[in-house]
Amino acid sequence: MNKLISDIIREHNGPYSDNGVSVIRVSGIDNKQFLQGQLTNDIDSLGNEQYKLASYCTHQGKVIVNMQLIADGDDVIIILPKNLSEYFIEKISKYILMSKVKFDIVSGAAVLSILGDEALSINKKYNALSSGHYKKIDDNNIVINMSTPLIPQSKCVLMNPGHQIEINCSEKDKPNTCLIDLFSLVTRLQVENIEKYIPQVLNADRLDTVSYKKGCYTGQEVVARTHYLGNVKKHVYLVNINNSEIHERNIINKDGESVGELIGEYFFYNDVTLSHSILRDSCDFNELFIGKDIVEVIPMEDIV
Repeated sequence: MNKLISDIIREHNGPYSDNGVSVIRVSGIDNKQFLQGQLTNDIDSLGNEQYKLASYCTHQGKVIVNMQLIADGDDVIIILPKNLSEYFIEKISKYILMSKVKFDIVSGAAVLSILGDEALSINKKYNALSSGHYKKIDDNNIVINMSTPLIPQSKCVLMNPGHQIEINCSEKDKPNTCLIDLFSLVTRLQVENIEKYIPQVLNADRLDTVSYKKGCYTGQEVVARTHYLGNVKKHVYLVNINNSEIHERNIINKDGESVGELIGEYFFYNDVTLSHSILRDSCDFNELFIGKDIVEVIPMEDIV
């Protein structure tokens, strides 16, 4: 494993409060039918203690927000970036019309981020034993196994922080991080990133965020056509920059040609910035820069 990643996992195993996300409850008798016609993944198959990743797109197939979905009885729980939660609800609510569906940000809900041996222990304790598997512990708490083949990871969703899962770690009151989503290559778009990229550029096929077998949804025609033409030439990669003060996003090669950009949230570790980037698949990953700072692409085999 990449030494930087190993060091971060060892020093930031958590659990930490992930203050960068919101929890949304989608209720009403038409909720799943409505979401099926709006999101990229197959909502009809949501359940059986398996979470799904999905995107919400414009009619042009450009991603507005990425999200994680969990079935909670008849309701659907959505976890997505806090800075886009109200915008998402505003956009998608325009299409509710006569449908009986309601979107509510769960006030007071918290998400804990856990890595490494601590995540292994939590996943085992609550019997969330395989990646993508979640267990509802009680009416207030959910444990989600977010592990990659190399990195044990777990998220704990506390619907009511007054009824917390027993976790023997003092770090949970310290704010963190987007580390799990960074390592999983699930990009937390920022306001300046929305409506710019199709799902495939954001690693939809690797992450299984799009169902190509379901019926129509917003942006489906463009997303499906791109998939079957197979002409996507850039994707999300995890990178680190040896500078903790990044003032620009444009990534250039040794000739000064723009070949990509930083995207989503940053994580700072010592004097290093960890971030997602959109890069041309064909560019030379060994000679990339932001300004005069070297950009190192972390091989996917070191994280997923």
